[in-house]
Amino acid sequence: MAQKKIIYPPLSSDLQGGWKWGALKYFGAGAIMASVTIGSGETLFASRSGAVFGCTLLWCFIGGALMKGVQVYVGGRHMVLTGEHPMAHWAQLPGPRNWVPIVIGLLSIASFPFWLAGLPMMLGQCLNWIFGIDTQVLGMTPSALKELAKSLPEGDPQLLDLAALSEKLLTIQRGWATLAIVVAVTLTCLQTYHLLERVQLIIVGILLASMLVACMAARPDWVEVIAGFVPSVPHYPSWVYAYDDIVKDSEWAFACVCLGAVGGGTYDYLGYLGCYREKNWGALGRDPQEDPSTSASLQISTDEQNVVRARGWLVPVKIDVGVSFATVVIFTSCFIILGAVILHPDQEVPDKFALLSKQARFLTDFHPALVYVYQVGIFMALWGTIYGGYEIYLRTAYECVAPVSRRLRRSSGKTFRHWTLAYCACGALLLVWFGGDDPAAMVKPAAIVGGVLTCGLWCFAMIWTDRRFLPKSLQMGPLLLTLTLISGTFLTGLGLLTSWQEYLLKLF
Repeated sequence: MAQKKIIYPPLSSDLQGGWKWGALKYFGAGAIMASVTIGSGETLFASRSGAVFGCTLLWCFIGGALMKGVQVYVGGRHMVLTGEHPMAHWAQLPGPRNWVPIVIGLLSIASFPFWLAGLPMMLGQCLNWIFGIDTQVLGMTPSALKELAKSLPEGDPQLLDLAALSEKLLTIQRGWATLAIVVAVTLTCLQTYHLLERVQLIIVGILLASMLVACMAARPDWVEVIAGFVPSVPHYPSWVYAYDDIVKDSEWAFACVCLGAVGGGTYDYLGYLGCYREKNWGALGRDPQEDPSTSASLQISTDEQNVVRARGWLVPVKIDVGVSFATVVIFTSCFIILGAVILHPDQEVPDKFALLSKQARFLTDFHPALVYVYQVGIFMALWGTIYGGYEIYLRTAYECVAPVSRRLRRSSGKTFRHWTLAYCACGALLLVWFGGDDPAAMVKPAAIVGGVLTCGLWCFAMIWTDRRFLPKSLQMGPLLLTLTLISGTFLTGLGLLTSWQEYLLKLF
């Protein structure tokens, strides 16, 4: 029996006749995506980059964020045009059946606990600072403790006392992290998707406005900022070698980890596209229970009216992805510039002893009372990331497993949802209590593999998928195809280079 051709539904009035402001209502899932990434990517890693290199690496991070935007757009575009998640079609890439969903799925799912532990640990450190617990326990700031410990000779009894105080503070930090995980899992079980979308829209809006004001008030040297968009090779300034936890990585590894955190990674994007199942854009109205194996014979009507409708239904994807990554680019730029203007001249770098407190200077340099504004903002950024992360990862896990499990595709998914939440929470708790004391180091493997390397592979897979499943009239045009090739090459190359330097070389 011949498969029925896809006929797209008529366009709504706000998608007809060119650009209309009313079409901004389609920005929703992108707010979740932006909020899930800004908690660590921009607040920590982008500001750390500005503190270490000034504006020198702006080209890398802004370019990388734009490349990730291209990566996500081509995936969302394909989903709206075919009604299928890209993972369903990647199952048919040349080679053993389902090998791509299995490889990318395993790497993505393995990354979940690292982020879901590292972020609550950052939040725990932030809460210790907000409530003054760190100073009460240590009798000094964590940074002062670090300097004191360095000045004491090895074997000094005072070092044992300082270590005991540090361990006590770390236990409190882990307690906060545990509470954050429990609350986030509970809310994920109770919330609806639309409530999450509305909450994240508010969080992103408040943070975006506050950081734009802070960046303008800092009065950066715009010539230096513009120069930062010219590609260059990064080199650590000599004073950075005082920060042991920073220089233990090569400059490119530093950049790769930061870039992996900024804008998210494959483990986020697979779930983000899964949120599109809540929409009725284009071909997404097809039966979700349909077996993806039938996609081998996917047919789309190519009459003129259907092609016009198809292109019209891509407008919501452009708006959702475009506004989301524009937000990421703005946040990234603001935090890099603020780090370069405020922290870099004083040789201050956010490190594991003060991951987020040093960035308070972005506001307190203008007035001390603004520390409270920063504390509220940084809490919202981290909590928004943790809160939205579980929902995104639930959808990522589903999209990874669905192409290889007919039973899951035809079930309600409730049992799978509960098991995924249990895996995420238990894995995160194990890392919180037994995975070390540096949250930035905790998320490093996931940032390199899922935040950069697999992002590049995604781009190459989408080029094949686009040519294989879409009629010529709906395939990527020359510009989009070129941007996808550039994105795939850069992200894959940086991921391979860093993996070689940081992991493979150490094996030989």
